[in-house]
Amino acid sequence: MGELMTAVPGEAIVVALLVAAAVFVMTGRADGRVARFFPKARPAVTPAVEIADVADLLALVLASGRGVLPAMATVAERTGGRLGADLAVVVAARGWGLTDDQAWRMVDAAWQPVARALVLAEAAGVPPSTTLAAAAEDIRRTEDQRLEVATERLGVRLVLPLGLTFLPAFVATTVVPVVGALAATILAG
Repeated sequence: MGELMTAVPGEAIVVALLVAAAVFVMTGRADGRVARFFPKARPAVTPAVEIADVADLLALVLASGRGVLPAMATVAERTGGRLGADLAVVVAARGWGLTDDQAWRMVDAAWQPVARALVLAEAAGVPPSTTLAAAAEDIRRTEDQRLEVATERLGVRLVLPLGLTFLPAFVATTVVPVVGALAATILAG
């Protein structure tokens, strides 16, 4: 009974230390940063192709005769989600008197081609629907090029692991049995 009493406090200390370590890892460090095992969530990136679709929709609404801000408000309302919220932020910022540049800086940088198209149209005095349609095509073309480059990089990155995996398997299943059969035939004859 005396041995049991002396062993329990040591085990209790170990259990307490393990619990404290688990709480420390789960809640963060003493300096307030989250532990490296739990990285911070990255903000969601707005898909470029979806922005191109919204730019096309905005071009259609503008071609129907609406002004830029009412058209953006209509598209924001109908689109919904993050894209609609981004457009609504720009409309609200313009309504508060911010410049185009200031308003567009309040949303994701992926919207910059749309912002440039609208600013260019206003500066040149041309209908914004044409510059928005061109911007949407540029966004799609850029995204296609980015995906091509990423696909090519993936192919290059896969060559080494596949070579290191399949070459030994090929040697073990093809070359070794053929050499073994030839050696057995030569040694037997």
